[in-house]
Amino acid sequence: MPVKSKTALVLAGGGLTGAVYEIGALRAIDDLLIDLSVNDFDIYVGTSAGALINSFLANGVSPEEMFSVMDGTNKEVSAIERQHIFHLNINDYVGWGIRLPGKLMQSWSYYLRHINSMTFFDFIWSLGVALPAGLYDGLGLETYIRQAFDKLALPNNFNMLSKELYIIATDLDCGERAIFGPRHLDAPISMAVAASSAIPVVYKPVKIGDHEYIDGGFRGTASIDLAIERGARLIVCINPMVPYNNSYPDDLHTHGIDEKHISGGGIQLVTGQTLRIFSYAGLHYHVKQVRRAHPQVDIILIEPQQNDYQMTYDNIMRYSTRLHIAHHGFETVTYDLAKDYALYKEVLSRHGIRVSRRLLIEELNEIAQSGHDPDVIRKVLEANQVGCRQHHPKNPTCQLSRVLNELESILNYPPIAS
Repeated sequence: MPVKSKTALVLAGGGLTGAVYEIGALRAIDDLLIDLSVNDFDIYVGTSAGALINSFLANGVSPEEMFSVMDGTNKEVSAIERQHIFHLNINDYVGWGIRLPGKLMQSWSYYLRHINSMTFFDFIWSLGVALPAGLYDGLGLETYIRQAFDKLALPNNFNMLSKELYIIATDLDCGERAIFGPRHLDAPISMAVAASSAIPVVYKPVKIGDHEYIDGGFRGTASIDLAIERGARLIVCINPMVPYNNSYPDDLHTHGIDEKHISGGGIQLVTGQTLRIFSYAGLHYHVKQVRRAHPQVDIILIEPQQNDYQMTYDNIMRYSTRLHIAHHGFETVTYDLAKDYALYKEVLSRHGIRVSRRLLIEELNEIAQSGHDPDVIRKVLEANQVGCRQHHPKNPTCQLSRVLNELESILNYPPIAS
């Protein structure tokens, strides 16, 4: 077999919905791999939601463990709660309350004096100076990550990791891409994740040193070029953000929208679709340019289908759907990996990586036979197949799984004649 190439896992942003989709997708990828897991990449690059997930992966935390934290069954780390993600910035609200009456009088007086040359929207816009820089404070997320690392005895320092981890943010004051990681900007991993995840308006900018940072997605939803600069020749990129393709007239009717156009769903759907178009177009242009400049690099791009209503119309920060989206991500990516198995096998084998779709098919059958029962999907998600390779080699079930994988490996990867 070919010598194993240097590999990278690049995770794009997508809010809370994107993060849990990525957990499900990573769990499916683990089932495809024979000798490796998603914790065995050489380089991890994360933006926004992807920064959160990759900060744990690079620290050796498996997708199964992340899912157990998310659903509250992990014995060491408590589940992430609303207050960690939507932490109110009390001090800013107090300041806003103090400034608002004076600013209101000033703006109203100015509006009345220039009523013939101003619109009411101008008046409302002028009040923005008195408003907080964001509705929530991203430091709630930073606190949660820092405490989780502490409970799991994991380093919160880029230079103490055995893997290369890079987190992407945007410098608000100059608009440049900011890279946190080895040989780049220095900050605790937890603080870098908070900076990378600071969606404007939703979160106030995160201050690190003398700079303020916002969501890294505004400088490109996935920094594949950085992974190539660090020597990666195989890159797996997961992008949860795709625009909805409303090609069929009945699509929106199926979901309770009595219009044939997306605009029939109001400003919420228009805004969501616009954000996804912006993100998707930027990523695909980036991938096209990178492939043209580096034809020797293989890039595997994993995304939801564009007719996947659950992924393209859920609010990306909706907390209540996190378990459902994780299940959905696992099931849909498992199906796609099994369906396009020949392609994945061809690409991965060029880099010395063996794969099998035996587990993918077994789990799809189990889920289908249960009628897509959420409890069955959760059980499958929490089944630690990777643990068989790493922690329970003498377990009979694990031994059988290993023997079957080796048999398939012999059949699919015959030794190269000398």
